[in-house]
Amino acid sequence: MKKYLSFLNFRQKEVPAAVYSVGANVASQGFALLGFLLLVRMLPLAQMGNWAIWLTVAAIADMTRQGLVQNGLVRFICAEKEAYPHWNSAALVLSTAAGIVLGGLLTLTVFLYASFAGESGFLSLLFWAFPFFLVQGLVRFAETVQISRQDFKGIFWANLFNGSVQLALIAAYFLLEKIPDLDELIVFQMVGALAGLAFSIVFRKRYFRFGQVQKHRLFALFQFGKYAAGTNFFSLLFQRLDTLLISIFLTPALVAIYNVATRLNGLLDLPLNGLSQALYPQMAEKIAANSSPQDVYGGGVNHLLKVQLPLSLLVIFFAPQLVEILAGEAYSSAVPLIRILAIAGLVKPWGRTFGLFLDAIGNAAFNLKMLLISFATNLLLGLIFLPLFGLLGAAFATGAGVVLTTAIGQYFLQKQMAIRPWLLKFN
Repeated sequence: MKKYLSFLNFRQKEVPAAVYSVGANVASQGFALLGFLLLVRMLPLAQMGNWAIWLTVAAIADMTRQGLVQNGLVRFICAEKEAYPHWNSAALVLSTAAGIVLGGLLTLTVFLYASFAGESGFLSLLFWAFPFFLVQGLVRFAETVQISRQDFKGIFWANLFNGSVQLALIAAYFLLEKIPDLDELIVFQMVGALAGLAFSIVFRKRYFRFGQVQKHRLFALFQFGKYAAGTNFFSLLFQRLDTLLISIFLTPALVAIYNVATRLNGLLDLPLNGLSQALYPQMAEKIAANSSPQDVYGGGVNHLLKVQLPLSLLVIFFAPQLVEILAGEAYSSAVPLIRILAIAGLVKPWGRTFGLFLDAIGNAAFNLKMLLISFATNLLLGLIFLPLFGLLGAAFATGAGVVLTTAIGQYFLQKQMAIRPWLLKFN
């Protein structure tokens, strides 16, 4: 196998880590987008809406587990590099335990939604939800191990394998003019995940070293991760609350339309997610080296803003054309939703850096408290505006919630840490 992978083994320093990190996210979400472009032309509106609901609840569970392990493992290994096999073992045990618990809750959620909404087709996911979540957990663990070593090359190539396998299976159905069932789509996800996982283990085998599972490390990882997990859970629930409320109060067909708006705006998060992933270990190391908090924070916002600003403006001005390319005329009512969400997204560089900065200084607890307040506010706004204005109300509530969350965070930095959020470090 090494012989056939040798063409990938040029030294990472020739390509910056941030480039691989962004590339990994683009590969993952890019293939997901291509698959979406096919599915939106294959599936009936209601079935497309049900698939969007599955992706939403699965993503919330996945990000919760990832928060429990990822940032804590990165932080502890940065501080104690020689003990990384022991941290790997603790992280694997914690990730597996979280996968069992959250996988069970995910299965229960599928059953409850299918029963509540009367969507019998959704019940076909019941058998596959738990095994899919365990497989996905191993994929996320492999990514976390590589992130802790600030090596994103393996993640990039694994995501290419994962995404290309899933896309090939969807494309085959598209060419055969066959409409896949929901359970077939989740099997496609599992097959792609296993392909990416196998590649990661072979390509970065030297990172997967394990030591004795030590209780104090497991406890330390859990103590740190419980706040990050809670933050991830409420952060993604905060982001997807609009979709969940629409699924409860409206119809799966309207979920499909709103999903086009969130999917297009999600493209703006591709480079932001990749840069954030690469930025966090750098921020953690700078904080450990007693660098100026103002410089660390301002530099982080600056890096993210350079990417977010032009992309947001592009989406705002060319939303109609992008919707026509992405989903077709049947989804044209998504245009105003896209613009509302893109305008609110202009403040994301400050909000994202705020979360990374709190984790880097070891203050994940406040991040969680702030998100709880913001989530409650967004839920209230959604319950008020969605019944009154429908899909537009959901977009208004989400946009207002994003701006409010970010504003609270910047106020905290200025009052409690003497950081001026708008003073950016340009370089």
